[in-house]
Amino acid sequence: MEYGYYHRHLNTDAVGRYDVTPLFADQQVFDNLVRDLGRSAPGDCTHVGGVEALGLVLGAAVARDLGCGFVPVRKGGKFPLRDEDLYRRQLTDYSGQTKTLELARGLLDAGDKVFLVDDWIETGAQMWAACHLVEDAGAAVAGVSVLRAHRDERTRDLFERYDVTSIG
Repeated sequence: MEYGYYHRHLNTDAVGRYDVTPLFADQQVFDNLVRDLGRSAPGDCTHVGGVEALGLVLGAAVARDLGCGFVPVRKGGKFPLRDEDLYRRQLTDYSGQTKTLELARGLLDAGDKVFLVDDWIETGAQMWAACHLVEDAGAAVAGVSVLRAHRDERTRDLFERYDVTSIG
């Protein structure tokens, strides 16, 4: 589907950014979105990674659709694990706040290929951190898929290094 199809279902009156959760409420729209997000996944990907928050919903659905395992990339402090059991990366997000993303150790092995999914790429900082976490675990980033990505100076390096696909 084209981005316009999904845009019609977004809540554009939300504060700060669009609310994509209405896409989840309509089963047909959600099914189409999951298929479209997974369309660029390489056939040899072993896992789908979803970036918290909405990427967890989308990534888990894409993983199920592709028949892959799912690995959550969580915001700092959300895993019930000790520090030594986590890979951790800090970033400055689109609002200018410093945040941490984490990936649990032991979920990925060397040779695994992870296809990362999220709803939106604004500055690219969160997706950069997610990609680095996958690589810190010894796995490879098999690609990135999002509903919408801004292409500008802030995201240029992300698009150059990784296979990033955006519906819109």
